[in-house]
Amino acid sequence: MSEKLGAEIKEELRKKLGDYIEELRNKKNYGFNQLAIKSGVNVRSLNEIINGKAKKVNPFHLKKIAKALNVDYREFYKMVEYLDADEKIVPNAEITFNFKKVPVFENISAGYGAVESEIIDYISLPNYQGTFSGDIFAVQVHGDSMENTIEDESIVFIKKESEIQNKKIGAFIVNNQAYLKRYFEDEHGIFLRSDNREYRDIEIKESDDFIVVGKYIGSFIKEN
Repeated sequence: MSEKLGAEIKEELRKKLGDYIEELRNKKNYGFNQLAIKSGVNVRSLNEIINGKAKKVNPFHLKKIAKALNVDYREFYKMVEYLDADEKIVPNAEITFNFKKVPVFENISAGYGAVESEIIDYISLPNYQGTFSGDIFAVQVHGDSMENTIEDESIVFIKKESEIQNKKIGAFIVNNQAYLKRYFEDEHGIFLRSDNREYRDIEIKESDDFIVVGKYIGSFIKEN
């Protein structure tokens, strides 16, 4: 599930989710603002979700809305393919989580590089079925080089690993500069590539001090 968190949701799935939330809201006789207050999700974000305008939906918002409507949040997760369809759902089950405290670093460049920063905060994440198992850290993105996959100002989660699969997104350090890029390796060499193709590839040379920090496992948009 973790690699699907923060992924862009297909339009038909966004509409299906919004219609379902509206159906549940009407059954509860909640007004729109009432649902916003009960869920703690801001009016703008809730409106975008219900109207199918949110291409990327914060998974924590779905949990809050589900709780306010007294349904299992995993119904919403399945609807937008944050969870696989074969995951069993027990209606009205009491969901319990182990929470994992994840350090948040100030920034990692999604542009032309930035030196690693100090820890500025911690986020507690629900470690459902080992979703966030292992050595995980979070970092705030500054830059648009990974749009539309990862938006500027997103919080991204990185699982520390020394290797990464070809064409997967990861965090890297090249000559003391930190990058969030997509790893590419072919007969011409190793490159760090931006999903925003306005940015040029970064070629990794034999003389470079190149470190794989870890792989990208998900992201969400941080609210002000």
